[in-house]
Parts: sequence; C-alpha cells; structure tokens
Amino acid sequence: MPSGDIRKLDVLSVVEAQIAEDNRVKQPSYDEDRAKKISRCAAEPGRCPVRAPEYQDLTGDGKDELIIGIDNAYDHSLTVWVYRLQGGVPTRILDTAGRVLSLEVANGHLIMREPSSPGYEMRTVFAWNSHRKTMEIQAVEYDQKSSAAAREPAR
Repeated sequence: MPSGDIRKLDVLSVVEAQIAEDNRVKQPSYDEDRAKKISRCAAEPGRCPVRAPEYQDLTGDGKDELIIGIDNAYDHSLTVWVYRLQGGVPTRILDTAGRVLSLEVANGHLIMREPSSPGYEMRTVFAWNSHRKTMEIQAVEYDQKSSAAAREPAR
C-alpha cells in the first residue's frame, strides 16, 4: 500500500490473503466451507460473514489500524484480526476469537467482553507491545454481569 493509508485496502482481499497464508503455513484459519463462504462475499454481500471494518489507532503512532471481525455461525463466535501497515504491507498484529458480547476501543486498548460463568462476564484488554510489534493481552478481568434488577434502587 504505497499511500500508507490502511483505509484504502480492500478488506476482503486482506482476509482472503490471510486465509491463504495461514493455509500455506499449515495453520488454517477456517475450514474449507467457511473459506468458500468468505470468498463469495463480493458476489453475495448479504451472506458475508466479514463485518464492516473499523479503524482505530491502537499502536499510538497516529495512524489507524484495521480491525476486522468475522462471524463464525457454527459456534456463534467472532474472529478478530487487527492489521497495521509495516513497510506498506498489511501485517496482522492480533488474532483472537471468542463469543463476543462487545468489542470497543478505549485509550488505545482493544477491549473484548465475553460471557463467563453464570452471572459474570470476562473482560480481556489487548494492548500494543512496541518491542514485540504485536497486540498482547494486558489484563483479564471477571465482572459481575449487570442486570436490570441489580440496577434498580432498593425499596
């Protein structure tokens, strides 16, 4: 990407290239059926598991990174891949998945919330490690799930 603008990348091309690379190194991201469904995204956008991309500066360098979510219908999980441009080449800096309730960015951290044991949610915080040039888990916390009953004042 000579322009250095990650927003100009074709997201589906990035996903397909990543799947091909993962297969090449014998660590497939998806089974053959799921990979075929992704490859048909351009022709069948209504059935595409690749969500609309998000862009946020997660590395603190003032440039946006590309955040891609891919729905996995068979287990109701979400794969999250984050890319940054290194030397004009998109490079994956995060590869994670889970049964995501929410995904947000706060203060340059990617925060993923998932269901946990009954009554609790797991909150995983990913942060940029500038020495390793990757996003890493900074914290894992278990929060009590808030409910409507718990939010109502006592009478």
